[in-house]
Amino acid sequence: MRRAQWVPTLVVAAVIATMPAACATVEPTVHEPQPAVSIADGEDESAPKSLTLTSEAVRRLELLTVVVDNPASVPYSAVVYDKKGEPWVYTNPHDRTFIRVPLTIDRVQGETATVSDGPPAGTRIVTQAVIKLYGAENGVGGGH
Repeated sequence: MRRAQWVPTLVVAAVIATMPAACATVEPTVHEPQPAVSIADGEDESAPKSLTLTSEAVRRLELLTVVVDNPASVPYSAVVYDKKGEPWVYTNPHDRTFIRVPLTIDRVQGETATVSDGPPAGTRIVTQAVIKLYGAENGVGGGH
């Protein structure tokens, strides 16, 4: 009977003896952050940059695009003004790639900007979250 009383004590001692091995130190894994946008310089210092976003960045920004059918007008929601007050739109020539192009606005009526110089028919332009692309291009808002 006396041996049966010591069995639980021996089991507890064996568990305690193996605990340090079970609690070994694990080195943390360092994950390098991946940029949400890569920026390529334009042809010269005055030329706009080309922005390429990850698919996750496109989803998170909730970008919307349309194809220009009439080169004489664009949705006013597509227009962004630079720090000099010049109007631009972002084209979307390739999947997840965006390039800011100049535009000459003659007038704005409601949600439409009538333009005398802008993207040609068939060009895909961004109509939602345009200011976020401008911020990414100019180093505002992180993610680059």
